Amino acid sequence: MAHQVLARKWRPRNFADVVGQEHVVRALANALETGRIHHAYLFTGTRGVGKTTLARILAKALNCVGQDGAGGMTSTPCGKCKACTDIDSGRFVDLLEVDAATNTKVDEMRELLETAQYAPVSGRYKVYIIDEVHMLSKSAFNAMLKTLEEPPGHVEFILATTDPQKLPITVLSRCLQFNLKNLPPQLIASHLSSILNAEQIKFEGAALDLLGRAAEGSVRDSLSLLDQAIAYGAGEVKADQVAAMLGALDQGYLFSLLESVADRDAKRLVGEIDQLAARSISFDMTLKDLASVLSRVALAQNVTERVGDGPDAPKVQSLAGKLKPAQVQLYYQIALLGRRDLALAPDEQSGFTMTMLRMLAFADGEVGAIQATGAVEHKAAAPTAATYSAAPPAARVIEKAAAAPMTTRTVAENYVEAISPVDGKKSGFDGDWPAFVAQLSLGGMAGMLAKQCEFQAFSNGVLELVVAASQKHLAEKAYQEKLRSELMPHLGASLRLNIRIGEIQGASLAAHEDRARTKQQADAEAAIEQDPFIKNLRQDFGAEVLRESIRPAGVQ
Repeated sequence: MAHQVLARKWRPRNFADVVGQEHVVRALANALETGRIHHAYLFTGTRGVGKTTLARILAKALNCVGQDGAGGMTSTPCGKCKACTDIDSGRFVDLLEVDAATNTKVDEMRELLETAQYAPVSGRYKVYIIDEVHMLSKSAFNAMLKTLEEPPGHVEFILATTDPQKLPITVLSRCLQFNLKNLPPQLIASHLSSILNAEQIKFEGAALDLLGRAAEGSVRDSLSLLDQAIAYGAGEVKADQVAAMLGALDQGYLFSLLESVADRDAKRLVGEIDQLAARSISFDMTLKDLASVLSRVALAQNVTERVGDGPDAPKVQSLAGKLKPAQVQLYYQIALLGRRDLALAPDEQSGFTMTMLRMLAFADGEVGAIQATGAVEHKAAAPTAATYSAAPPAARVIEKAAAAPMTTRTVAENYVEAISPVDGKKSGFDGDWPAFVAQLSLGGMAGMLAKQCEFQAFSNGVLELVVAASQKHLAEKAYQEKLRSELMPHLGASLRLNIRIGEIQGASLAAHEDRARTKQQADAEAAIEQDPFIKNLRQDFGAEVLRESIRPAGVQ
């Protein structure tokens, strides 16, 4: 007898054999047991998850008569009666399977539907299975709408598609829809294990894990790969042979790559990548597997019991301890985006190398490392003695505050921290208006007016300030009263304000903050220009820096 491939030999013959689609099996079984049969079903899902298989099992369940020939519709077809055996062998005259991909025209659909009016020849129901139904033309869909909505009582339609979005809403509304899900790798590996045990073929569990991941949720793909693995291993399924066959990256190399990133060892990282290239490993699959490992590391950091007890569990725990949660999330995103952009790279190895080096470049806490905001941390040059002697007290303190890396704190808050006494008490007003305003941390109307004003004089309880003509609306009485009430606890209850509109000299707190922000922006742009990584990108790939995208670290 000729060899039969595993995907056909082990195709489920009844609902109990279907793997991973319990939500569909339960609904269909209950409908059959209670007699609540819909006239049209739609099975959706990716390739190899059981759409056509479920359609054939449903056809058997509808037409099974039992071994004694007296049975009725059942959720457990016997598999022995003439209807069941004919359906399994493809000879059942009342089961019409149509490939919509090759029968797309309206004339072909009309010819098919003309037979629906005739009663079944030997079965209880005449069943139409239309595979890849989304391939039908618009005219073909229109031709089947009426029959699909009100078919004869002896007709059942079972549609299957991998792309339900392409089906007209008029067709979807006439069908009972079931979405078949992709199977997780662990369930596929378990299913392959039971098949190999039944076939009496030796195997290694790690090999089945590789096949389960490579199948990407498809049972049929996993069985096809298993057939290939059995042939490759001369009747055995071993992990190293399956890895070689798939061009898969074993978990050891995955962890070596991530360990190099965690240790920030670029030389070792590039060496690991060269080894992958020498083994002709798929860099696309490598990035996919790296994302999978990083997701396990994130789970280990947040839900310890989800680590499991597999052979690589200690390595996962080790990485979970070395990397910060924020780094794991960032590296995961880099791996996903790197895989998406791999086709745009000059070649796969350089694209993969740049993706891994990007993980190093975004490492936090290092001078010159690129931050997630697009700016570069840098050390500001220490101001000279001449700078201190030439600048007024307020300007010196603000420049000192601005030299620190920018965070979500304002320049004024950095300013307050720089000028505040060690004991934390606020000092009195000594004529340095910007420092005094920053120290008070005024808000609202009072803060807006105080920041825009320049100090003129303060004597006999009268504080004289000047505001620019462009800000004259701030000199209104309501603003002045708010500022006066805020200053009275510090400058006396008898305080009076005299605010006039005139020319300003750039000595207000707002002017100092603007200069500080301008300096921070200029320093960030200069740091980007001088960063070695950016220089390499420009030289090797002709990259351009968008200045408008650069922000000092921590600035939104």
